[in-house]
Parts: sequence; C-alpha cells; structure tokens
Amino acid sequence: MQRLRPVWIVPVLLAAVSASASTPGASPPVTADSVIAEHVAARGGHDRLKALQSLERRGHLVVPGMGMQLDLAQWQGRGGRFRQEVTLLGLTAIDASDGREGWQVSPFEGRKDPSRLSEDETKDLRLRADFEFPFVDHAAKGHKVTLGTREDVDGTPADTLVVQLADGNQATYWIDSDTHMVIRALIRETVRGAEDVTEIDYGEYQQVQGVWIPMTEEIGGKGSDPARRQKFVFDSATANPQPGATHYTFPAQGAAAVGSKP
Repeated sequence: MQRLRPVWIVPVLLAAVSASASTPGASPPVTADSVIAEHVAARGGHDRLKALQSLERRGHLVVPGMGMQLDLAQWQGRGGRFRQEVTLLGLTAIDASDGREGWQVSPFEGRKDPSRLSEDETKDLRLRADFEFPFVDHAAKGHKVTLGTREDVDGTPADTLVVQLADGNQATYWIDSDTHMVIRALIRETVRGAEDVTEIDYGEYQQVQGVWIPMTEEIGGKGSDPARRQKFVFDSATANPQPGATHYTFPAQGAAAVGSKP
C-alpha cells in the first residue's frame, strides 16, 4: 500500500519549485511567439520561407469509396492565390482563387463552364493558399493568435495555436513539440450561415528549396474515421513555379479553363 507523504513535504516542494523558477538558465515560458519562432526555424528559417513565393505540388487524390486514384495538381501563391485540379477520365475539376474572387469548374457534376464561388467559399481557398500557415507573420496578415494547451495528438505531444482569421473564421493548429511541424489543423468556417468544421492531418514532410513542406494531407470531419477521409498524396513539389498571369483568374469570356499539364 502506498503511504501518504508527510504534509511538511508540500512547503519544501513549493520552495524548490519557486527557487528553480528564479534560477538563471531556467527554461523560459512557452508562448505563442516562441512556438511560432521554433516552427519557422524548424521549417528552414525566416529567410528561406520568405524566398518561397509560390508552390506547385503534384500527386494523386484518394476518395473513400471510389477505389481509384485521381490525378492531382495544386498551386499555392502569396496574396491568396490558389488553384487545384483533379482529373479523372479526361475530365478536370478546378477550384481557384486569384486572391480576390474564387471560381470553379465542376465537370463531374455536369458543369463544364467556369462559375464564380461565393465569398464564403473563396475564404477557404485563400486559407489553403497560405503555405506558410496563417500564424506565421499573423499580425501583417490581420490575424490574431493565442496559445492553447499542450495536447496529445494520436500519441504525440503538441502545442496548440488558435488563429482568429481576419475574415472572421477560425483555425486551430497543433504543432509537434519535438519536430515543431504542424501535424493537425481544425478549420471552423461559416458557409451560407452554417458552421463547417474540417480536420486536416499533415505528414511526410520533404524539403523544397530548403523549406520543409507537408506532402500528405488527410481531410475529413472532426474526429472522423481515417478510412473515410480524402487523402492528398503529393509525389513532387516545385518552388516558385511560373504558371502564367491568368492561371488563377476567372477565364475571360470564350476562353477555356483547361487543366494544366505537368
């Protein structure tokens, strides 16, 4: 049977904790700024991250229940520029934003002509465009960041950053306390008056021009079964691609919004 400790031990322990806290060389407290700084350093450093102006990744998309892989191409650029193409049997679905307005082509739903997205839908594309993650240089982007608690994410201790986005939505990020990489995000968005919550797990980081980039993303509802999530698997990544001036913009009247070739 375990014996209770004498009550006199309590003030001794408190005195020891107080002394260690004031001892020179003690670990500084964890703050949102310190978590962000460690993350930026681990990904390659501020200068290398800022030298990355855009990113192109190619691979495949696995959709639960389809039993097949779809060709996938994705571009992310500063200023909210984003474009994603998913191709199957010669048909290409496109979701894109030039930073101001969003648009799509949905041939799998019988709509082959480009159509504009609502502002709520475009907000999601602008967020997906930020390969830095929005907590990096958050003040300049108009976001507010607070530090949450350290939590266990599938067995990995992770620090939590809660980002109140400038557009009114919220994004929470869990950052591995050892590697300092983002391993999970929870995105809360309002779409047509209703809250939409999406969970994203990041993994398989690879270096691209000296910056560590996630090469897998598993996307689904909060706490959803991994077997029922969409899996974005990227096989290649290119820093600072030059896709053309109209790549992200809504196609001019009469112009075709064709998919981009690798």
